[in-house]
Amino acid sequence: MALVLATGLLAGPAVAGDPPISMPASPQGLRAPVALPDELDPASPYLPQASCSPVDTPGVTKLRNLVMATYGQGWSGSISRGCTEGLSEHSEGRAWDWMIDPKDKRQKAAAADFIAWVTRDGGRNARRLGIMYVIYDKKIWGVYNLKGGWRASQGHEDHVHVSLSWNGARGNVSFWTGKVSPIDYGPCVRFKGTYGARTGTPRTTACPAISPLLVRTTLGTRQFGRTGATVKKAQALLKVSRTGRFDTRTWAAVRRYQRAHDIPYTGVLDQPTWASLSPSSVKSRTVKSYTRASAIAHGVKHYGGSTIRKGQVGKAVLILQRALGLRRADRNGFYDAVTLAAVKKVQGRAGMGRDGLVRAAEWQAMAKALN
Repeated sequence: MALVLATGLLAGPAVAGDPPISMPASPQGLRAPVALPDELDPASPYLPQASCSPVDTPGVTKLRNLVMATYGQGWSGSISRGCTEGLSEHSEGRAWDWMIDPKDKRQKAAAADFIAWVTRDGGRNARRLGIMYVIYDKKIWGVYNLKGGWRASQGHEDHVHVSLSWNGARGNVSFWTGKVSPIDYGPCVRFKGTYGARTGTPRTTACPAISPLLVRTTLGTRQFGRTGATVKKAQALLKVSRTGRFDTRTWAAVRRYQRAHDIPYTGVLDQPTWASLSPSSVKSRTVKSYTRASAIAHGVKHYGGSTIRKGQVGKAVLILQRALGLRRADRNGFYDAVTLAAVKKVQGRAGMGRDGLVRAAEWQAMAKALN
């Protein structure tokens, strides 16, 4: 996955400078719908786009609606967009553009009120809302770099861009809930060079280790917003309208397919997905030439002293999937629902606890059942 920094994030040296607009001393701000706690939300680190999830998130939608209702100026630009424009939180539905006419004094005054209110007092209100950064008129301010102040950026003369953290995007911040939550670091990449797996569950710990790609195909990555013959090929295989455009219907079909075949839930036509969807396109495999018996023997010898569990990714999982006799379409090196069901079936037949954990006993049970 080749991601290029979006134009607005090409910030210059981190040197404090003047804001992009004259700031009012007593700005009109937003009114929280709940009583705010004394404790302040943690300042979000910079959490760049990792997944392709072009759906408006609830926290950004609430912010947009409240800003428009409070100030009544300008007009609302987009929240979510396709995943073809480079690194952008719009591609995860956690950024919003408030369109402002540079020639309209009332609109500019409203923008000044909002920007001043968000950034004042060390970004106190930005933290309450889970705002990571604001860009306006060639300047960027980030709550994760207060010492840098307003830094040089590019574009955005006609709109205020607001990017939110995952807590802010999901609405899990004190401004909306009255409670402070730990930092949500968002989706995790499972295979190197792919997008992060989408999830609705906050992540407060480090991501699991990333696995190298276990299979490569002749087909390139295609994500929401892309067009062309490769997209049309996928649509034919997924049995959706062959428009040649990676649209909402195609995105939903890709997600359904990934869920059904133990593929990280990226919503993207990536290498693991292509290998399952179009086996004839596979050009190389890290793990190959294993029969079910040889996969079991390999597992007994090499993995008996460790534990393989749901959510794990890598070569060991791929060997396990072959040992379980899963269909080729389900052998992707990611331990999810299909693999879990097969492991529990082995455990049940052997009279073991159906916990889904694969240890020496499970490998021995597979070996015994094959003989």
